Amino acid sequence: METLTLGKPLATTEPVVALDATLPPGVYRVELVVQGSSTGKSAVATLLITIVKE
Repeated sequence: METLTLGKPLATTEPVVALDATLPPGVYRVELVVQGSSTGKSAVATLLITIVKE
């Protein structure tokens, strides 16, 4: 499983990614673009992730 790291693009064929465990609390925006072999790139899907301190 690939790890999503702040400020770095990630390319993977896996449908699941892990978050960098060192991310401080806050709200993070992740943009997903799917690249198809014959269809090109999809529209950007945006996801907001909120990390809270326990």
